[in-house]
Amino acid sequence: MKFYKMLFKRQQSLKPQNRFEPENETFKHLTANIFLLLFITCSIATGITIRDSLIAKQIEQFKEQLFEYTSAHGFGIQDIIVQGRDKTTLEALHQKIKLNRNDNILKVDLKNLKTEIENLPWVEKAELKRLYFPNILQISLKEKNIIALYQQQGKFYPVDIYGNVIYTEYVPNRPFLIIVGKGAPQNLFELIKTTSSTPELFSRIKAAVFHPSGRWDLIFDDLEKGITVKMPEENFAQAWQKLIKINNKHGIFKRKLTFIDLRYADKVTYTIADK
Repeated sequence: MKFYKMLFKRQQSLKPQNRFEPENETFKHLTANIFLLLFITCSIATGITIRDSLIAKQIEQFKEQLFEYTSAHGFGIQDIIVQGRDKTTLEALHQKIKLNRNDNILKVDLKNLKTEIENLPWVEKAELKRLYFPNILQISLKEKNIIALYQQQGKFYPVDIYGNVIYTEYVPNRPFLIIVGKGAPQNLFELIKTTSSTPELFSRIKAAVFHPSGRWDLIFDDLEKGITVKMPEENFAQAWQKLIKINNKHGIFKRKLTFIDLRYADKVTYTIADK
């Protein structure tokens, strides 16, 4: 009996030790291991950074030596050929390219040069290619397609099919649709898409005025004495089809009108020109 009592007492006296001291030791070891792991990780990372830095320097030195060697052995640029250029000036291209004859053709950063050329106002897309023996840099341009002129503060700027205004000097070689109003370039695509489905009427639109409410006024035949058609804010396509049907039936564009109001779905209003 005494033996069991003594054993029980010893078991009871051991419980506090087993409950706390081993846990304290585990925490200490775990903390030490974490700090050691962090130290090793930092050391490895520092070593990799230093190693990578040294490797990068060696690669750059090797590249420069390669460029020097190839420049001396027939890899100098002999010519630059540009294809697809119409509105982009050679001077503007030269300012972006900044290359001279006998510059190393391998050293040209085609990706960066492509970006620079595509930043020119008329360039939509550029493709660059090296042609060896002879060493020629070939540049193929796709220039922006102009579909309208945007009137802003008394000046006219070309607009491409995506509604991008090209803020540069431009002398058109043929008549273009003139658009006016804040937001007109951004909404031009839908206007062209709908109206161009009827070429005989579309060709007669000389100007289009975009209003803050989100609707268009279309001016036909003449900027000063033509017919102004007031289109609705919504259902532009339906209103355009209504205009086609009215013209086919009544020949309204042959009459002396100044305004045709299509803003309301249930009626059409005409204004007759003064004689």
